[in-house]
Amino acid sequence: MSQSENLAKSSNVRTRDAARTQAEILSVAIGEFAEHGFHDARIGRITQAANCNSRMIYHYFGSKERLYVAVLDRVFEDIRKQEADLRFDEGDPAEKIIELLTFTYDYFLFNGNFRKITRNENLLNGDYIKRSNAIRDMSQPLIVALGKLLDRGFASGAFTRKADPVQLYLSIVALSAHHLNNAATLGVVVGQNLNNPEWQAERRVHAVDTISSLLGVKNR
Repeated sequence: MSQSENLAKSSNVRTRDAARTQAEILSVAIGEFAEHGFHDARIGRITQAANCNSRMIYHYFGSKERLYVAVLDRVFEDIRKQEADLRFDEGDPAEKIIELLTFTYDYFLFNGNFRKITRNENLLNGDYIKRSNAIRDMSQPLIVALGKLLDRGFASGAFTRKADPVQLYLSIVALSAHHLNNAATLGVVVGQNLNNPEWQAERRVHAVDTISSLLGVKNR
């Protein structure tokens, strides 16, 4: 093997190692920021769990703040990629809306770190998500695709009512997450265990019925 080939191979190995290290740091950091919030999260706990030193974190991310923004980017990238896989440009519009709703409902239910991170960021008035150059851009295609789906459904008669895509998406998120984010207080108010799996299954059915009614879905 020539010297240039050896150098290229070594460079590829370093690149793979760097990508793997960054991915491991991000994975650990997601849990740390979810559990403790931005201010109480500790770089020392992240380095210990990721089996690296603090210099590597500052080398790859620059600061605790930039690491946290990278965490926000990663958790939103995950949900946006899975939403894109739903392919709103094909299939029955009513079925696609329900597919989006049930996906969102289940995503919030089974991804506690996502819920905690977004809830914590709201407590910070969105100060750090505003610093992201990616989250708004990666979210716009969802709203555009949802708008086209709603237009297609109304034109075909699958929906008897038109809805604004942003308003509809926010309603879907509210139906999927509000009871989870406020289970401790709302459960006492209504006298029910909102963390009970059977109750959550009933809530899922209610969410589907609510969005279907909102859009005037036919033959459901």
